[in-house]
Amino acid sequence: MAAGKILSLLAGILTIVATFMLSWVSVSVPPTYYAYGIGIVKNLPAMFTDADALGVSLGVPGFAIYIIAGILIVFLLSGIFQLIGIKSRALAIIGSIFVLLIGIFTLLGVLNIVINIDWVTNIFGDSVPIIDGIIPYDLPLGPVSLGLYVLIAGGALGLIAGFMGRD
Repeated sequence: MAAGKILSLLAGILTIVATFMLSWVSVSVPPTYYAYGIGIVKNLPAMFTDADALGVSLGVPGFAIYIIAGILIVFLLSGIFQLIGIKSRALAIIGSIFVLLIGIFTLLGVLNIVINIDWVTNIFGDSVPIIDGIIPYDLPLGPVSLGLYVLIAGGALGLIAGFMGRD
Protein backbone atom coordinates (compact mmCIF):
# COMPACT_ATOMS: atom_id res chain seq x y z
CA MET A 1 0.00 0.00 0.00
CA ALA A 2 1.41 3.40 -0.98
CA ALA A 3 2.10 6.12 1.56
CA GLY A 4 -0.69 8.33 0.19
CA LYS A 5 -3.28 5.61 0.74
CA ILE A 6 -2.09 4.94 4.28
CA LEU A 7 -2.11 8.63 5.15
CA SER A 8 -5.58 9.02 3.66
CA LEU A 9 -6.86 6.11 5.74
CA LEU A 10 -5.26 7.51 8.88
CA ALA A 11 -6.62 11.01 8.15
CA GLY A 12 -10.15 9.68 7.66
CA ILE A 13 -10.07 7.74 10.92
CA LEU A 14 -8.65 10.71 12.85
CA THR A 15 -11.24 13.06 11.37
CA ILE A 16 -14.19 10.77 12.11
CA VAL A 17 -13.03 10.16 15.69
CA ALA A 18 -12.36 13.86 16.30
CA THR A 19 -15.68 14.89 14.75
CA PHE A 20 -18.02 12.54 16.56
CA MET A 21 -16.19 11.27 19.67
CA LEU A 22 -14.01 14.11 20.96
CA SER A 23 -14.92 17.56 22.20
CA TRP A 24 -13.27 20.49 20.42
CA VAL A 25 -14.14 23.16 22.97
CA SER A 26 -16.04 23.15 26.24
CA VAL A 27 -17.72 26.37 27.33
CA SER A 28 -18.59 26.44 31.02
CA VAL A 29 -21.65 28.65 30.72
CA PRO A 30 -24.18 26.80 32.88
CA PRO A 31 -24.79 24.22 31.52
CA THR A 32 -21.47 23.18 29.99
CA TYR A 33 -21.59 23.20 26.18
CA TYR A 34 -19.43 20.77 24.24
CA ALA A 35 -18.58 21.63 20.64
CA TYR A 36 -18.36 18.51 18.46
CA GLY A 37 -19.98 16.94 15.42
CA ILE A 38 -23.08 15.56 17.10
CA GLY A 39 -23.81 19.07 18.38
CA ILE A 40 -23.82 20.21 14.76
CA VAL A 41 -26.23 17.41 13.84
CA LYS A 42 -28.55 18.41 16.69
CA ASN A 43 -28.46 22.10 15.68
CA LEU A 44 -28.97 21.56 11.92
CA PRO A 45 -32.79 21.53 12.06
CA ALA A 46 -32.78 24.91 13.83
CA MET A 47 -30.51 26.29 11.11
CA PHE A 48 -33.16 25.53 8.50
CA THR A 49 -36.31 26.33 10.49
CA ASP A 50 -35.16 29.38 12.50
CA ALA A 51 -32.45 30.79 10.25
CA ASP A 52 -33.46 34.42 10.69
CA ALA A 53 -33.61 34.26 14.50
CA LEU A 54 -30.32 32.38 14.64
CA GLY A 55 -28.78 34.87 12.25
CA VAL A 56 -29.83 37.79 14.45
CA SER A 57 -28.35 36.15 17.55
CA LEU A 58 -25.06 35.51 15.73
CA GLY A 59 -24.95 38.85 13.94
CA VAL A 60 -25.17 37.53 10.37
CA PRO A 61 -27.95 37.71 7.75
CA GLY A 62 -30.47 34.88 7.75
CA PHE A 63 -29.48 33.59 4.30
CA ALA A 64 -25.90 33.13 5.55
CA ILE A 65 -27.12 30.49 7.99
CA TYR A 66 -28.24 28.35 5.03
CA ILE A 67 -24.77 28.64 3.49
CA ILE A 68 -23.16 27.77 6.82
CA ALA A 69 -25.48 24.76 7.17
CA GLY A 70 -24.41 23.50 3.73
CA ILE A 71 -20.74 23.88 4.65
CA LEU A 72 -21.31 22.03 7.92
CA ILE A 73 -23.10 19.15 6.16
CA VAL A 74 -20.11 18.71 3.85
CA PHE A 75 -17.86 18.96 6.91
CA LEU A 76 -19.74 16.14 8.65
CA LEU A 77 -19.14 13.97 5.58
CA SER A 78 -15.49 14.98 5.19
CA GLY A 79 -14.12 12.03 7.16
CA ILE A 80 -15.85 9.70 4.71
CA PHE A 81 -14.47 11.79 1.84
CA GLN A 82 -10.99 11.30 3.24
CA LEU A 83 -11.53 7.54 3.44
CA ILE A 84 -12.73 7.53 -0.17
CA GLY A 85 -9.52 9.47 -0.85
CA ILE A 86 -7.75 6.12 -0.83
CA LYS A 87 -9.03 5.79 -4.41
CA SER A 88 -9.69 9.41 -5.40
CA ARG A 89 -7.18 12.12 -4.55
CA ALA A 90 -9.68 14.90 -5.26
CA LEU A 91 -12.08 13.74 -2.53
CA ALA A 92 -9.24 13.52 -0.02
CA ILE A 93 -8.30 17.11 -0.78
CA ILE A 94 -11.91 18.37 -0.65
CA GLY A 95 -12.60 16.61 2.65
CA SER A 96 -9.38 17.89 4.16
CA ILE A 97 -10.03 21.49 3.13
CA PHE A 98 -13.40 21.47 4.91
CA VAL A 99 -11.87 19.88 8.02
CA LEU A 100 -9.11 22.47 8.13
CA LEU A 101 -11.59 25.28 7.47
CA ILE A 102 -13.83 24.35 10.40
CA GLY A 103 -10.92 23.45 12.68
CA ILE A 104 -8.93 26.62 12.13
CA PHE A 105 -11.99 28.90 12.30
CA THR A 106 -13.05 27.23 15.56
CA LEU A 107 -9.56 27.72 16.98
CA LEU A 108 -9.50 31.37 15.92
CA GLY A 109 -13.01 31.82 17.32
CA VAL A 110 -12.02 30.47 20.71
CA LEU A 111 -9.09 32.88 20.74
CA ASN A 112 -11.56 35.71 19.79
CA ILE A 113 -9.63 36.54 16.62
CA VAL A 114 -12.24 35.84 13.93
CA ILE A 115 -15.61 34.86 15.36
CA ASN A 116 -17.27 35.07 18.73
CA ILE A 117 -17.60 32.15 21.13
CA ASP A 118 -21.41 32.38 20.73
CA TRP A 119 -20.97 30.25 17.61
CA VAL A 120 -19.87 27.37 19.82
CA THR A 121 -23.07 27.39 21.85
CA ASN A 122 -25.46 28.08 18.97
CA ILE A 123 -23.98 26.11 16.06
CA PHE A 124 -21.47 23.51 17.33
CA GLY A 125 -22.65 23.21 20.91
CA ASP A 126 -24.59 20.57 22.73
CA SER A 127 -25.20 20.77 26.47
CA VAL A 128 -26.17 17.12 26.86
CA PRO A 129 -23.35 14.59 26.35
CA ILE A 130 -24.26 11.26 24.77
CA ILE A 131 -22.48 9.28 27.52
CA ASP A 132 -21.39 11.55 30.36
CA GLY A 133 -17.59 11.74 30.50
CA ILE A 134 -17.08 9.42 27.51
CA ILE A 135 -18.84 10.86 24.43
CA PRO A 136 -17.74 13.55 23.85
CA TYR A 137 -14.43 12.97 25.57
CA ASP A 138 -13.29 16.36 26.84
CA LEU A 139 -9.60 16.80 27.65
CA PRO A 140 -8.85 20.53 27.92
CA LEU A 141 -5.43 21.46 26.54
CA GLY A 142 -5.14 25.20 26.92
CA PRO A 143 -8.09 27.19 25.57
CA VAL A 144 -9.40 24.27 23.47
CA SER A 145 -9.77 20.53 23.93
CA LEU A 146 -7.91 17.56 22.48
CA GLY A 147 -10.51 16.98 19.76
CA LEU A 148 -9.74 20.24 17.95
CA TYR A 149 -6.04 19.40 17.72
CA VAL A 150 -6.86 15.90 16.44
CA LEU A 151 -9.32 17.40 13.94
CA ILE A 152 -6.72 19.81 12.54
CA ALA A 153 -4.13 17.01 12.43
CA GLY A 154 -6.56 14.79 10.49
CA GLY A 155 -7.19 17.60 8.01
CA ALA A 156 -3.47 18.24 7.54
CA LEU A 157 -2.75 14.52 7.04
CA GLY A 158 -5.56 14.25 4.51
CA LEU A 159 -4.27 17.25 2.58
CA ILE A 160 -0.78 15.76 2.47
CA ALA A 161 -2.25 12.40 1.41
CA GLY A 162 -4.22 14.08 -1.36
CA PHE A 163 -1.05 15.44 -2.93
CA MET A 164 0.92 12.19 -2.60
CA GLY A 165 0.91 9.48 -5.23
CA ARG A 166 -1.37 6.44 -5.18
CA ASP A 167 1.02 3.86 -6.64
